[in-house]
Amino acid sequence: MKQLLILLFSILLGNISYAQRELSLQDVITEAKSKSIRSKQIENRYQNSYWRNFSYKKQFLPSLIFEGTLPQLQRSISSITQPDGTESFVNRNVFSSSANLRLNQVVPVVGGNFFVGTGLDHIRLSGNSNSITYLSRPIEFGYSQNLFGFNQYKWDKKIEPLFFNEAELLKTEEIEELSKESVNKYFDLLRSQLSMKNAEKNYLNNDTIYKIGKGRYGYGKIAENELLQLELSLLNAEIAFEQEKVNFELNRQRLATFLGYPSTENIQLKLDSIVPDFEINYAEALKRAYELNSALIQQERDVFEAEMNVARVKSNNRFSLDLTATFGLSQTAPTISEAYLSPQNQEFVSLGVRAPLIQWGLGKGRIRQAKTNAELVKSTVQQEKIDFDQKIFVTVANFNLNKKQLAVSKRANEVADKRFFVSKQRYLLGKTLITDLQIAQQEKDRSLINYINAYRSFWVSYYDVRKLTHYDFEQNNVITN
Repeated sequence: MKQLLILLFSILLGNISYAQRELSLQDVITEAKSKSIRSKQIENRYQNSYWRNFSYKKQFLPSLIFEGTLPQLQRSISSITQPDGTESFVNRNVFSSSANLRLNQVVPVVGGNFFVGTGLDHIRLSGNSNSITYLSRPIEFGYSQNLFGFNQYKWDKKIEPLFFNEAELLKTEEIEELSKESVNKYFDLLRSQLSMKNAEKNYLNNDTIYKIGKGRYGYGKIAENELLQLELSLLNAEIAFEQEKVNFELNRQRLATFLGYPSTENIQLKLDSIVPDFEINYAEALKRAYELNSALIQQERDVFEAEMNVARVKSNNRFSLDLTATFGLSQTAPTISEAYLSPQNQEFVSLGVRAPLIQWGLGKGRIRQAKTNAELVKSTVQQEKIDFDQKIFVTVANFNLNKKQLAVSKRANEVADKRFFVSKQRYLLGKTLITDLQIAQQEKDRSLINYINAYRSFWVSYYDVRKLTHYDFEQNNVITN
């Protein structure tokens, strides 16, 4: 009894291991969006842009920073000036520590930085002389700015929102591109699957016909040449069948790994004959694309970045002033409590000047180069917009054409199947030549491939339209992810 249970359990495991996974086109697309490596890459790229936008927004908020040295110890022999003016070397052991707290706030409009802070320093000196000193800074505040310099914050406010908006739209486009890639992987395997079954039927048909031919040859009803032709057709059909089995296995493994399954996953595909029944108007598609396509956002961003580069180069090659001003209170004493009594004012003002005098035309050349590059970017964007309009037109036209071609290919495949069946029956009755049967078989095989290719072309153009327009014309709504 125990052995029987083990045997049944083994059979059950075997059936589970080799269970067949049957997938439709929409199943493949759904699996790819949720499990494939490409879907993870798309999400990772979007997350990178999300956190870049997050950091951009946070840079305009106040930041509180603590800086400290806890502790610092220095042992050395140093030269000390004596009261009479002479120098003497003495042993010095210096123990110091410090703590500073600062609140920073950028000023985006002018590109400056304002801060408020407080701090306390402590120095303990031992050796030939011992002393303890505290330096307090109860309050200090300051401001720094390049008066005529390049203001990165101003350009960030123009560029960074565009960058994130582009990333959001690009994520949708990459998901639609992933759907299109899934379509190609699906039809690669489906074509191999149907071709393998068709090749198997051809092999069996040729085997049957060859056996009948041998009988007819024995009765002297056909010539040896025709029998040899039947045998050759059988051998070619066998080779084609073996080749299609190899092709099927390769495409099965490719689809399995693409979807995140083990390469041994047993996948069979089913052809969903339901095709969305709608046509797309070019004007509407163009309108939708201009509202949401990431390429147009990227073009706008490219122009801003080129203009930003011109502003930066101009700033680096002209007169500038760096202003730094601080004001605060400070006091020093041998104890902490005394260090905060009667603090004294401390001020610091600095105005740095930078003015290029002789550059032999270097600055002028850099500015002209930046301006020329900006003009190149603008003219490139203009051409890209023209190309974009044409791309929309071609994509919409292909979709509408592929929809019609699919209907024609489907009917042609049905006609070719029926013609082969009729030709086969007529040959078995001796009413047609073997060459007519072989021609009918070739047309049947070719019609099947054309039918699958028409299906592929339709769905590829379907997702091309969705990718460019960000619009689902079947459901009449904007695609969101």
